[in-house]
Amino acid sequence: MDASYHRHDISDAAWELIAPYLPGQRGQWGGIAEDNRRFINAVLWVLRTGAPWRDLPPAYGKWGTVHQRFIRWRRKGTWEKLLEILIDEPDFEWLMIDASHVKVHPHAAGARGGNQAMAKNKRGLNTKIHLAVDVHGMPVQIIVTEGTRADCKEAIHLIKGIDAEALLADRGYDTDEIISYALDAGMEPVIPPKRNRKELREYDKYLYRTRHLVENAFLALKQRRGIAIRYAKTLDAFVTAVQVRCIVIWLDILA
Repeated sequence: MDASYHRHDISDAAWELIAPYLPGQRGQWGGIAEDNRRFINAVLWVLRTGAPWRDLPPAYGKWGTVHQRFIRWRRKGTWEKLLEILIDEPDFEWLMIDASHVKVHPHAAGARGGNQAMAKNKRGLNTKIHLAVDVHGMPVQIIVTEGTRADCKEAIHLIKGIDAEALLADRGYDTDEIISYALDAGMEPVIPPKRNRKELREYDKYLYRTRHLVENAFLALKQRRGIAIRYAKTLDAFVTAVQVRCIVIWLDILA
């Protein structure tokens, strides 16, 4: 296989960080996994290219076996737990939230039971990623909904349980409910007031300039075609793809 296929494989330093937390360790129930690293590299290849599992290069293993293992890890919550382990000490001096649309590929429609977390607008089917990041722009919370879901409707779910000093968000999050929740949680709301408010609330304009970090996080997420365009039929599969990308983003910093 051409070496270019492997240019986004996990690094030695990153592998050393996550290897102890993966299934198939000696002493765990079940068999000992000897190819965890190759499996993860296969998942990263699919996520990077957005290619169907059937197109997985043979050097990464049999596509059907890899796909089933990906599903098994997803159902067991392995990817989610690994992300939680890596998000060990986030810096919550500030918390920034935003949302971004993801165009749905036609092949992602038609899941059993109906389309999942996708809705139609004038540009076609869309999904939306709602994201919270810490003061360094590192992803700490993810929610995926249909594309027509208002950003502000998921704000409280994004910030719930997080102890931050300030909440940074754009004007779309300026609702009485969000402002009250942030204040009750001890967060200073750094959110520009909507122009139709009778009383325009003051906010820290200097601090608000750093809100671009959450937009940078979306740019990092969408560097992978499997996220820039949604190819996954099921909501669980797409959420897992976003989790895997967030794992890599954290590994790039920690390793």
